[in-house]
Amino acid sequence: MSQKDGNGILQYYAQQSVITDLSTYSHLFDNLPHDLPNLVKIVQGLLISLPWEDAYRLDTSRERHKEIYLRTVPEMLRRILELDPSSLIVERPPHKRKVSLCRDFAALLVSMLRHRNFPARVRVGFAGYYRSEIPRYWDHRIVEYWNEGLKRWVFVDAMTEEPILERLRFKIDPLNIEIGSQFLLAGDVWQRCRAGKAEPQEFGDSPEDLGMPSIRYALLQDFDYLNKNELVGFDAWYDLINKPENEVTEEEKALLDEVAEMTNHIDSNFNSLRKLYQTTSYGQRIRSRLSSLGF
Repeated sequence: MSQKDGNGILQYYAQQSVITDLSTYSHLFDNLPHDLPNLVKIVQGLLISLPWEDAYRLDTSRERHKEIYLRTVPEMLRRILELDPSSLIVERPPHKRKVSLCRDFAALLVSMLRHRNFPARVRVGFAGYYRSEIPRYWDHRIVEYWNEGLKRWVFVDAMTEEPILERLRFKIDPLNIEIGSQFLLAGDVWQRCRAGKAEPQEFGDSPEDLGMPSIRYALLQDFDYLNKNELVGFDAWYDLINKPENEVTEEEKALLDEVAEMTNHIDSNFNSLRKLYQTTSYGQRIRSRLSSLGF
């Protein structure tokens, strides 16, 4: 990656997306800390993970579970302030935090980083550090940010705070997730399974949702996120996401192979990945649907 290309990529990911843009809530981020550890701590003090609520001794109502469908950062912030109008730097007790999934933690942290002009993006893959036998690797969304001191991208799991850390399969550093062992990118998993080097049934979104369909879904959402469309997991707006595996055509598999290769090496394939998203029916459908929603 040339310096010119690198600067363009960093500039692209330092700018807000239609999902992370703060709109009228921009002032809420003006007085937040500049350092990553404290920003992560603030995110954790605003959100509660629905799948892990028992770690906080919570049992939220089904009505509040609707909070996981809030798509944009402004929608999330509106709900956060409804629950507690305090400054964002004030850590909320767990029952006053917005009910969320991993994508919310990642999107909110990315928005905070971009507000400071720090390059950041949400990534989709599979975490192997959860205490789970089925699936062995769990569908997960984390943050990838540019560390200027190290001159490289670093993975951060903003969701995994102390009550969750205590229940993991093994110890991790949430501020520096090890790619390739603790966390596998969706494109990497797709390629391993296609080559027969990994068992698809070890990867999934739940014990009932395993294998190649789940991997395909994660891969396509990583494709979305790298094009700064940080959708919620329920935004299944294209039939390739939910199509039964035996109905996926060879042409579609070839497209997914291409997406996997590009997302695994995003910085060296950045322009090609952007062009592919803009020209394929998949990317066009996502952009059209977001446009119809007013984005």
